Amino acid sequence: MKSFLKSIGELRIMLLSATLLSLSAIPFTDTDVRMDGWGLFPDVLVPVVSFILLFILFLDMLMSRVFMIEADGEKRQRFSRIFWLELIQVVLLISLWSSYFIAVLS
Repeated sequence: MKSFLKSIGELRIMLLSATLLSLSAIPFTDTDVRMDGWGLFPDVLVPVVSFILLFILFLDMLMSRVFMIEADGEKRQRFSRIFWLELIQVVLLISLWSSYFIAVLS
C-alpha cells in the first residue's frame, strides 16, 4: 500500500484525501440547507467542493490517459492504476452525492 501511494504522487494523494473527506461529510448533510453556523459546512461548502473535485478528477483522468498512450511497460501500468483509482473516485462521488443534489435542486 505504501509503495502504491508513493507511486501515485503527493498531489494525487491529496486529491484522494479530499475525495474521502467529501464522502465522509455525506451523513451530516441536510436537504433543508442551513446557511449559518456549522451547518454551512456540510450543506453548502462540501457539496460545492465535491463538484469541483469531479472536474479535477476528470481532468487528471484525461491526462493519465494521454501519458499512458506515450508510456511503455511499468509507466503505462502506473498510469492505468491511477486512471482506475480516479474512476472509482468519480463513480463514488457521483453515486453518493447525486441523491443530495437531486433533493436540493428539486
